[in-house]
Amino acid sequence: MANPKKNDYFNGNKGKLWINGEEVVTVGKSKVVRKIKYEEHPAPTGDGIVRVKVGQTIEFSGTFKFLGTESLDAFNESDDISLIVATTNISGNVTKRLKLDGVTFDEEVLVDFEKNKVTEIELSGQAETFEWLQEK
Repeated sequence: MANPKKNDYFNGNKGKLWINGEEVVTVGKSKVVRKIKYEEHPAPTGDGIVRVKVGQTIEFSGTFKFLGTESLDAFNESDDISLIVATTNISGNVTKRLKLDGVTFDEEVLVDFEKNKVTEIELSGQAETFEWLQEK
């Protein structure tokens, strides 16, 4: 691999988030993590432990500046919530887009303020599935 240029890196400035098809224009931070779940069993020989994969969780968190006009009804359990998270490198020639389906959120901030600061709302939760829509 050739030496990377400064513009080849991802820095988050071009990150985007869509919730049920609506772009959250004030998103400041977003993160999706896949965590593998394991069962541990004694190794058949020796004193070690064997880890066996039994599943996974897909965890999401995102923060956006609150305008008060967002039509986010993330806690309407009758809706199937999907998210798309996208990030592009500085030069704009590599984009990664990930779709999350079956999203449930863990908490809902109803009111949060701090004097002389723009209100930010954080959402966190889990998804049933994920799918790469674009990896390059």
